Formats: sequence, structure tokens, C-alpha cells
Amino acid sequence: MGFASESQGKMAVAGSGTLGFGAMGLTAFYGEALSDEAACDVLKACYEGGCRHFDTAEVYKSGENYNERVVGKFLKTVERESYTVATKYMPSLWSEDCSDFEKVRASLVASLERLGLDYVDLYYAHRVMSLEMALNFAECGKKFIKEGLVKRIGYSEITGDWLKKCHAVTPVACVQQEWSLITRSLEDELVPVCRDLGITIVAYSPLGRNLLTGVVTEPPNDWRKNHPRYEPENLKKNIDMVKQVKALADTKGCTPAQLSLAWLFSKAKDLGVSVIPIPGTTKITNLNSNLAATDITIEPSDMTLLENLASQVAGQRGNEDYMKRAFEAHLTSS
Repeated sequence: MGFASESQGKMAVAGSGTLGFGAMGLTAFYGEALSDEAACDVLKACYEGGCRHFDTAEVYKSGENYNERVVGKFLKTVERESYTVATKYMPSLWSEDCSDFEKVRASLVASLERLGLDYVDLYYAHRVMSLEMALNFAECGKKFIKEGLVKRIGYSEITGDWLKKCHAVTPVACVQQEWSLITRSLEDELVPVCRDLGITIVAYSPLGRNLLTGVVTEPPNDWRKNHPRYEPENLKKNIDMVKQVKALADTKGCTPAQLSLAWLFSKAKDLGVSVIPIPGTTKITNLNSNLAATDITIEPSDMTLLENLASQVAGQRGNEDYMKRAFEAHLTSS
């Protein structure tokens, strides 16, 4: 995976069907954190499998065990020009502030220190709550790029209208947004803007927070137990739906997770936008399975069947508090 020219300001995918790696689950939110050694083994397998984009954030941590530190420990073992890495500034950790350049810069420098790097390839604003915040981050990003601390900037959870206004301040490379077979709320408003501006969509939770793997039988004992799609009645319906996805996957000799990733690549192509899914895992077997999804061919009839099945998904993509910070909450104010 590489970048387009700086004048374009966008992230370019090296070839079609490129996967990145979402590192969050190595240390946070999805059960007990892996040891540094085990986490580095997963990252090494990812790298050796041809996946060269790594995604982390300052907020991904358990106690003082920062995800950035663990990712940085691995990155020291490979050539700097052989990968790209993204991290994120979380405004809510800093009183919802993107206006104080020195504050944002201090956060970035701390992230760089944990990563052990002089610069990051991509620096996101992690959930902006107003257009003013988004524009302030763009101004900060412009200065970081001039300093050489950041190659490009991006946003996570932003409306298409806000994105256009930020892109006019300084080119935006990527939008990180939840996108999967069962989460398609970005397609009407955000995707067309990304297509027109040449902005790549980095798709987080492309496997529906594990629902689309076909292995879920009960609510997990982590933050997802409060997730609407994992509520008992909804989960029962969603498991039944995924069983039908699995039935189609079986006819193709693949897993429902692989088929779901193949759907995402195909959907992005149909919509004329570049996509980099960033599934995460703590298991090398699952990692290798995800990487193999790029070899799967999916037909238009498969797309139609899958989308009809997925329309049956029960529950929102996040609970009430989560959705207050989601891009959908700002659509009416765009």
C-alpha cells in the first residue's frame, strides 16, 4: 500500500483489494490485552502476509498500556518506507478542543514518541462534534504537514458536507468510517463526496464487530454486550441472518467473513470509491483468513442476495451514547 502524490493529498491503494490492519483489539476493548510478544507476532504475520497499513489511536489503551506503544515496538523491526501507519487525535480527551494548536501538537508528539517515529503517514481527528472543530483540525493538520510531523490528514465519523469544507482548507486523504455488509449508512451522503474528491474510505468494523464471522453464538463479555445488535432478541435474529450468509459462503468454498470482505471491495468498486478495510484480530489464523478474502470473486447476483439478507439486520450500529458521536448525528446540521 502506498500514497498518491502530496499535491493530490490522497491515499492510494497499491493494486485492488488491499487490506489494512486495525490494531485496537490487541490492547483494548475486546477482552484481555495480548502480551507485547503475542501482539508483535500478529503484526509480523500481518506484515509478512502483505498487509502494510496499520491503524492505531491515542485512545486505544488498557490502563497505561498504549496500543501505539505496542504497534511502535513492532514497527522498529521493519523498514520505515515499507509500511504506512495512522493514528488519531481524540478531541474528547482534550475538552473537545481542536482550536489550540499547541495542545493538538502536544498530543501528536506524544503519539509519535509512543510509536517511536518522526512522522505518521496519516493523522485523523477521531470524532469531531462540530464543523468548527473539524475546520480547526484541518488548520492544525496543514501546519503539521509543513513541519513534517504528518504526511496527510483524515477524519473519523464526519459528514460529507463537513468533509468538503475541510478538504478546501487542506486536502483530506482518508475518512475512517464504519462500513460493512450490515452497516451502510455512509453510502448515500458520504461516499459520493469521497468519490468526487478522490478520498479513500478506511472501513473500520468491516466484519460487523465479529457478527459477520459466523462464530458468534452469545453476547461477548466486553463492551459489545451493550451493543444493540448483541441484545438477546436482536442477536438471535442476526445469528439467523448470518447463517444464510454462511450458506452462500459455503457454496463458494469460503467463510462468511471472507465473503463479507469480498462484498465490501465489490461495493466500493461499484460506487467508484477506494476502500481499505481494516479488520482486526488477535489470532493469526483469522488474520490469514482475512487476507485470503482478496482472492474471492463475487458476482452481481451474490451482491443482490447478500444485500437482501443484510437488510434484515436487527439493531443500530451503536448504542445511544455511541450514536451521539457518530456522523449520522450531524447530518441534519450539515
